[in-house]
Amino acid sequence: MDFSDDIGRTVILYGIAENDGAGAILRCGPDSHVYIDGLAEWSDSDVHNAFEVTGTLVERGSDADLQVNDNTVAHGVGRHFAVRNATRHRLTQ
Repeated sequence: MDFSDDIGRTVILYGIAENDGAGAILRCGPDSHVYIDGLAEWSDSDVHNAFEVTGTLVERGSDADLQVNDNTVAHGVGRHFAVRNATRHRLTQ
């Protein structure tokens, strides 16, 4: 899922709460996720549950951040999307 057209807009996203090494994410599809700005991690009781997240979609980082001098790829997040000023509503128990 490409979120590029929605950067700077208020979005309502649905997905599954997961934790990533770089922060809390909402998995919106098999190859699609967004970070929840300001949320370091979901609580154990929230992980793997469905959520509705509303907020402003922003783009962070750059894939160029993952390149080192010899053009090898470094570990990191690179270009990614995040929801700023997010409100979260859990949909499953």
